[in-house]
Amino acid sequence: WPSGDGCDDRVPGEQHNAEGEDEDEALRDSLQAPVSLSVEVARNWSEEDTAQLLAKATAAAGRVTAEAEAIRMEAKATRAAAEEMKVAVEQDRLGLQAEKASMEGSHTFQTTKIVLSVGGHRFETSRQTLT
Repeated sequence: WPSGDGCDDRVPGEQHNAEGEDEDEALRDSLQAPVSLSVEVARNWSEEDTAQLLAKATAAAGRVTAEAEAIRMEAKATRAAAEEMKVAVEQDRLGLQAEKASMEGSHTFQTTKIVLSVGGHRFETSRQTLT
């Protein structure tokens, strides 16, 4: 209330605060729409980025899965080939053992020599050769 003496009865700075609050409110109002738009754009970018990253991750997962399947199939083929080689080696080993036994038997026959005298010449041979 004014005192009537012509002096300003307002508390110093009170009007200034009210005017400042009005200015702050006006500034908030003027910035609200651009800030809201910026937030919405950021959300959209984020959603777009998320979608792109998800698509890239899905594609990468598909490639990794395909590569893993190819490696698994290659390993399976390698195991099958190794098993075939193992069987072939075992067959070769058995063949070698049979041949070795046969050669030892042959060697035994050839160690029993027979001496022949033909026309004053001595000849040695094995019984196996003569039969």
